Amino acid sequence: MCIAAAEWHGMWARAQQLMVRLAVQGHNILYVDPPITYIAPLKNPILWKRRWREKKGLQTMEPVEYENGSSDGRLHRESGQIYLFKPPLFLPFHGMKRTINRKNQEIFARKLVEALDELNWSKPLLWTYLPGTCDFINASESIKWSSVIYDCVDDHGAFTGLHDPQAMQEMENELARNAHVVFASARALQEKMEKVRRDVHLVPNGADVEHFRRPHQDTIQMPLSPQKPPLDLPQNNKGLIGFVGGLGDWIDIELLAKVARYRRDYDLVIIGPVETDIRPLQGLENVYLLGRKPYQELPAYVQRFQVCLSPFKLNELTRSVNPVKIYEYLAAGCAVVSTALPEVVPFEPTIAVGRNHLEFLRHIDAALEQDSPEKRAERVALAEEHAWESRLNQMWQAIEKTL
Repeated sequence: MCIAAAEWHGMWARAQQLMVRLAVQGHNILYVDPPITYIAPLKNPILWKRRWREKKGLQTMEPVEYENGSSDGRLHRESGQIYLFKPPLFLPFHGMKRTINRKNQEIFARKLVEALDELNWSKPLLWTYLPGTCDFINASESIKWSSVIYDCVDDHGAFTGLHDPQAMQEMENELARNAHVVFASARALQEKMEKVRRDVHLVPNGADVEHFRRPHQDTIQMPLSPQKPPLDLPQNNKGLIGFVGGLGDWIDIELLAKVARYRRDYDLVIIGPVETDIRPLQGLENVYLLGRKPYQELPAYVQRFQVCLSPFKLNELTRSVNPVKIYEYLAAGCAVVSTALPEVVPFEPTIAVGRNHLEFLRHIDAALEQDSPEKRAERVALAEEHAWESRLNQMWQAIEKTL
């Protein structure tokens, strides 16, 4: 069972990638969407309205929705089944008050126990991404977990919003102490968790290489995929500079605006939900905000970008970010320009790292002028070294020692 920090039908990231591969290997998966609170409309009215209308509880996922579990996008016949669980709404301020978190997790646990009883599962493995689930473990004593896995992929205390960083850290520390295995996606997260326990496994993010690779191996030497471009891409014959990901307060919106103004001969295409102030981008004629796209459609966009961007701000939160998108950009053979995230810097020079705005813009110039079939092949080869299959094998070897 996976208690995730990202919705199954949202932006695909680490949790979905790992769970679908476990299903391909024959494991049955219960994927639990992250809970939202009763005051969610204050931050994201669209999310709240959608989740309010959604059917709560247990759902069985159709194989066609398993996203590239095999070469044809479907799971093999011998693969496991994926179930989706939509949790009840939470009381607000659970990231600030431990008593509220305990109450939420008690309700959460009762609903999930019912789901597990319906599935007739005994001794399931718990794989969680949320620090608050330390109280879920205590509230679900009737479940005999075969193993508890904490996969730490964010510095939760560094997010903005309604939470107390100290309370979040205390819950995360308790979860890490009680887990059988702890993974970290970045060195900064590993170092933080090693203050609690010494046996923290560093497993960075990876790429779904076959999903993002150009349709035929020989097209690595082609600047564009032979497939027809998506209809909502700009049709003015300009080149494309792209960013795929949520526009949150961790993204340097002003830098994106500078890119658009600096390279007016190119269109800047942004794919992902908008969750922050984007006024610097408004009114720029060569900026296209296309919103969130289904995961299976992303390669058709990324493969047409001449340059892909990773424009994260540099702060306490992003110090521990290991962006999934850089691996996916590389798998498509695209040139990548990033800000100087600690987890990205080691990929120089294959990824161009801009340590200030001016250097970032100059790297875009160089990427547009100096791209070649050889460089595209080099990027794909690097992505292959970081495939999700390899990441999961590394993690499962650590887990098997506890089972």
